[in-house]
Amino acid sequence: MSQHFFEFFRCPQDAVRFDMAGGLSSAPGYFRLGEELRRNGKTTAIPVAKYAADDIVDTLPEGCVKGDEIRLPFDPDQMADYLRYERYAEGGGKGTSRLGAHPFIRDIYYLCRPLLRVPIRSFLQRIHLRSQLKNPFPKWPVDRTVDRLFEKMMIAAIRANGSRPIPFIWFWPERKQAAFILTHDVEDENGKAFCPSLMDIDDEYGFKASFQIVPEGRYPVEPDFLQKFRDRNFEICVHDLNHDGNLYRERSEFRRRAQLINNYCKEFGTQGFRSGVLYRNLLWYGDYQFSYDMSVPNVAHLDPQGGGCCTVMPYFIDDILEIPITATQDYTVFHILRQYAIDLWKQQIKTIVDGHGLLSFIIHPDYVIETKPQSVYRELLAYLRHQCNERNIWVALPRQIDCWWRQRSAMKLVPKSEGWAIIGEGSERAQIAYASVQNCTLVYSFAPPANVLRPNQIQAIHKKSSRIDGSPEMAAFSGHNDASHMKFLEKPERGTLVFDPIESAVNSTATLEEKVPEVGRGYMPARRPLRIAMIAYSFYEMDNRILRYASTLAKRGDHIDVFALRREGQPAEEVMEGVHVNRLQARTLNEKNQLSFLWRICQFLLRALMQVAKHESRAHYDLLHVHSVPDFLVFSALFPKLRGTPVILDIHDILPELYASKFASGDKSGMFRFLVGVEQASTRFADHVIIANHIWRDRLISRGLSPDKCTVVMNYPDRSIFTRRAHSQPTHGKFLMLYPGSLNWHQGLDVAIRAFAKISKKAPHAEFHIYGEGPATRQLVELIKELGVESQISMRAGCPLQEIPRIMESADLGIVPKRKDNFGNEAFSTKILEFMAMSVPVIVSDTMIDHYYFNDSIVKFFRSGDDNDLARCMLEMIENSEARKLQIEIANRFVETFDWSVRQHEYLELVDRLSRKTLA
Repeated sequence: MSQHFFEFFRCPQDAVRFDMAGGLSSAPGYFRLGEELRRNGKTTAIPVAKYAADDIVDTLPEGCVKGDEIRLPFDPDQMADYLRYERYAEGGGKGTSRLGAHPFIRDIYYLCRPLLRVPIRSFLQRIHLRSQLKNPFPKWPVDRTVDRLFEKMMIAAIRANGSRPIPFIWFWPERKQAAFILTHDVEDENGKAFCPSLMDIDDEYGFKASFQIVPEGRYPVEPDFLQKFRDRNFEICVHDLNHDGNLYRERSEFRRRAQLINNYCKEFGTQGFRSGVLYRNLLWYGDYQFSYDMSVPNVAHLDPQGGGCCTVMPYFIDDILEIPITATQDYTVFHILRQYAIDLWKQQIKTIVDGHGLLSFIIHPDYVIETKPQSVYRELLAYLRHQCNERNIWVALPRQIDCWWRQRSAMKLVPKSEGWAIIGEGSERAQIAYASVQNCTLVYSFAPPANVLRPNQIQAIHKKSSRIDGSPEMAAFSGHNDASHMKFLEKPERGTLVFDPIESAVNSTATLEEKVPEVGRGYMPARRPLRIAMIAYSFYEMDNRILRYASTLAKRGDHIDVFALRREGQPAEEVMEGVHVNRLQARTLNEKNQLSFLWRICQFLLRALMQVAKHESRAHYDLLHVHSVPDFLVFSALFPKLRGTPVILDIHDILPELYASKFASGDKSGMFRFLVGVEQASTRFADHVIIANHIWRDRLISRGLSPDKCTVVMNYPDRSIFTRRAHSQPTHGKFLMLYPGSLNWHQGLDVAIRAFAKISKKAPHAEFHIYGEGPATRQLVELIKELGVESQISMRAGCPLQEIPRIMESADLGIVPKRKDNFGNEAFSTKILEFMAMSVPVIVSDTMIDHYYFNDSIVKFFRSGDDNDLARCMLEMIENSEARKLQIEIANRFVETFDWSVRQHEYLELVDRLSRKTLA
């Protein structure tokens, strides 16, 4: 009777036992479980109301906690099914029927629909639906009845365990506070024609969406039309069969149509589906063969078929994952409610995100073509982008939600060292959270409370209990929460999520983690020191990412061989802090054409292939860690791979987009497509793929990489290196701006130089120092001379990583002026976090990736490519010392958890897990 509760929270199944206080009533009806919480189902000897609007009895006093057992006056599994399967709407309540659900009325409507303009259709629908919002159940505009039922049960479970917090697997990956998907149902020819423009709009705000395509009857569906979505990393789903409203009208006809829909899913290369007009019959879903459905609304008061699933979380209908629609459709807002504003959507967003649920929007291309609705849609996207950044919301595609929820449903919490650990596919992205009760309110935290329920306490409870339900093994299932009855506490002892502006800014960023729990984390050391080879087409001593990996492994006793590039005057072999560095090839950073760039890489590939094989013949490696670019360098691990040695491909930069940026080649070019194919072959060859940021992870998944085969390891600064010395402050008497890094076109240094030239006379005491090397060096030197600012801008050679902190320490302001091209818009700059670690404020271009991780209280954004706007920001930061101090204070709090010493366990766990088969 409590299976759905455990599936929701995925907490230890033996932590609590639920039982019923007696037999169920013969007929279902409405009752309350506490104030405001209405239910529809059967109870134990408690009168139920026939309609939601009637006087309803509160059953909460009938429930009780006896020892570690909770006795309920209803069956929560049956109740959840009544709501999520919409069984209450089958005939049970005033206002639940729909005139439009009658087959005769539906036939007339679809016969006349092509002749009815939108204003006429919406007028008829308003007449038909005008009284529906008066229905008290489901609760408009968002109903979380199912979720709040489980939350009430969790409160009871905590109390039954002596008020000890209960661990569970957090709802979303990487501590995301909620999730968001954007979907577009393409209804007619006009909508189809507008799809490319709609993709442009979505891309403008940094979102990818799923387009639901009607396969028959509405418009031609050419292969080229579908390929355009795939080329731009949007998703495709099947939308009904022909959108005639008769999909579920008759059982045998439905079976015929379901088979055609299954075939179209295979033809389109999708696992997702949505029915036309959101008609549905969940009991017939067994004939479908797709993976997930998106046809069930949370509240259906204004839809032709009434009801609603009363949850803002995904749930399973047998083997199909239902991804509910939790926000009101655009057509309803514009044409039924006649609102050209986002106030209703804002209300729904707040309720759903406060409840850590899934934001699911339907926006039809057909209805946002005109200027007025399109402007409202743009306002919505801007608001959603802000919310996603501020409230740490996971921006996903439906297929990613499907993948994650399936992985989470198979994960388990298991005992580990007096605490808990998560096992199962995708567990590296999962997080243990802790549910507790404070002032009668359910509270969640990531940091393990001191009195958390531990495995030995569960065992002790069972020894005292006279009755045990379920297996004594640690099993686990699924989870979630609400706004009006719940707070989320990152730090339980503080009592609330945010208190002051600094705390607010820090807690609002996309991947911020306040404190890494000691329980359920940490790596398992290998049984003997590992032999690991790293291959990289870069200079080892100047590559922060490779240095961190290699030195960390060497410090714990592993033998590390690095195969890298050689600078002039460097030895071919050298041991640096325990790392054996083999320099295979010299490189000058002056590639001027595609062939020279490719030729040098191929030379390095062959040298690395032979040297790795030579070292492997002396002593076998336990793991190969190959760094990209280029991706195909992973094939240098061929010989160890043939004998079963696992291989990691670490993608620092995604090569197709980098190539397009470096050589001004578009994403439609033959070379770009070829490099995508090389990328796919390389990731298939590797046993696991590490990716430098979350946007690129989504990009690679959209190109076919399995989500469970990839892990994000960001470029965290090593605080043992990037730490400001005590009392160190700039003493040069000038205002120093600094850029340290590669000198490529996409880095936007020319924009920064032009901007500085505009303010050089207004700030004669300011200087701009640029450290680095690269193809753009000569052009930048010439630009400085052309603008006549040689006395204030100096170009300096790159230097080893260990020297960078001392250079940063002398700076007053960091500049990261990347361009917003396909590559720069998504490439995360390590320099930003390094500046933060060194307590240096920083100006950053407003790229998608930087808005993903930061907000404008942590960095100062300027419009990418706009030298006038950058000049304005430079002058403001020069003149406003208080603004600089505030940014430093907030950024210091932010960067505390973006520390390699805190996050290195993620990498070490992966290394040990992959190498176990060679150690066995």
